[in-house]
Amino acid sequence: MRITLAGYNLDAEIIDLFHRAREEYRHGSVDSPVLSELLDCLADEPLTPETLSAAYARISRSDKGVGGLRRDARSSVARARQSNERIVFGLGHASVAEHAVFNLDITGISRLALEELEAHRLASYTEASQRYIAMGGDFIVPEEVGRVGWDEQFTKLCEELFSGYRELIGKLEKLHTDLSERDRNTRAREDARYVLPLSCRSQVGVTVNARTAEWMIRSFNRSQLAEVRRMGEEMLAVIKRVVPSLIRYTEQGELALRAERELAHAGRNLKKSSTADDEKEVSLVDSPTGRERMALAALMFRTGQDSFSDCLRVVDKLDEDKCRGLLVTAHRYLTAHEPLQREMELGVFTFSVTLSAAAFAQFKRHRLATLIKQDYLPELGVSIPLNVERCGGRKLFDRCNDISSEAYEKLRAKLPEEESPAASYALTNAHRRRVVFQANARELTHLSRLREDSHAQWDIRGIAVEMIRLAREACPALMMFAAGKDSFDRLQAGVLK
Repeated sequence: MRITLAGYNLDAEIIDLFHRAREEYRHGSVDSPVLSELLDCLADEPLTPETLSAAYARISRSDKGVGGLRRDARSSVARARQSNERIVFGLGHASVAEHAVFNLDITGISRLALEELEAHRLASYTEASQRYIAMGGDFIVPEEVGRVGWDEQFTKLCEELFSGYRELIGKLEKLHTDLSERDRNTRAREDARYVLPLSCRSQVGVTVNARTAEWMIRSFNRSQLAEVRRMGEEMLAVIKRVVPSLIRYTEQGELALRAERELAHAGRNLKKSSTADDEKEVSLVDSPTGRERMALAALMFRTGQDSFSDCLRVVDKLDEDKCRGLLVTAHRYLTAHEPLQREMELGVFTFSVTLSAAAFAQFKRHRLATLIKQDYLPELGVSIPLNVERCGGRKLFDRCNDISSEAYEKLRAKLPEEESPAASYALTNAHRRRVVFQANARELTHLSRLREDSHAQWDIRGIAVEMIRLAREACPALMMFAAGKDSFDRLQAGVLK
């Protein structure tokens, strides 16, 4: 894995100096005061977003204009850093660190480690897609695997899985002879990737502020995966070089790690005495007990002058048709690219979902929701693309996933208990995990727009369709605008009749 600092935000006055110096140089100016000023700036002070954080930190207590505060901070980076340390860590105003923003290139990261990276909500990610890019056979051999002397077996497993991937692509391409070569390849890769290992290398572009980066690094340091801990070390090194005054608390306390271990141990003991039940792949665990009551009252509250309690009493007297009518009125001019009114966030749904690693890769992108995950479990089975059956690749598909599951069990038995999660590197995109997913009606409608759309990938679309069906059954008025983008206009026309 490699983490490269791709960029960070600078004061616009510094950027303007670069532009002005370039213009003077372009026009052949021999004696350039602007270039001299820029060179003096580069020689005396490092380029860093810390000056912006220091300037903004003083806005609340200074009557000086913000432009003047930025000039003061730029005049001495050393003083700006001292100010940041006093305000961020001395006074505890950590939000000041959010004004420093970084772009990071992360390459050579496994799909398994990507899940821990992208579990953090307040950052932005764009990763390489296995649906659109052919995987050439690049994978990591985890440190944990090497320590138990299993690197040769692990390498052989991954090579077999990549061989199965390439063979499946050949079979799947024959199903789509009516498509262009590019679309045919994309369709084939979309389903063949289900036999790729979670150790498969990828790359991702990340945009993150200093405060969130500090929390990310701290959480990475408590990971049970060596790759993720190393990611934290590298991220700290590249960011702290630029903003030493904004990153400090990155070590995960031993007591927190002990609590994690004790909780896991207690959970295993409880599991021994519990009985298994028949679980569905998608279950609605909880829905708004007041149906649309809270959302409606909040809409009336925002647009009126009564107390929220009075609004609730009014809503309680309305029949179902009037409640529905009010929600329709509030969203009459909604388009397929706009969110629902914020008041719809007061209706919260909780789901239990069992899904493949391939589907989870898309599910985790809904970062405004709450997503609690378990490790992957081979006993939950695998998700099988329909096209794998149709192209005659089921035997090959099963063989790939069988050797993957077998390797997982053998590796897990060899690893120390605290490193056992590393066995998941041997599993494939088809293997499943359980998650608890909680989202409000507004976010759930957004999920529907993306994942119920006909262009959505089949696995995540099937999950989304069932989630929305269950939510609509429980609270029809809250979910009346949930539909894929391609069918939104038709749905809205029916609602507005």
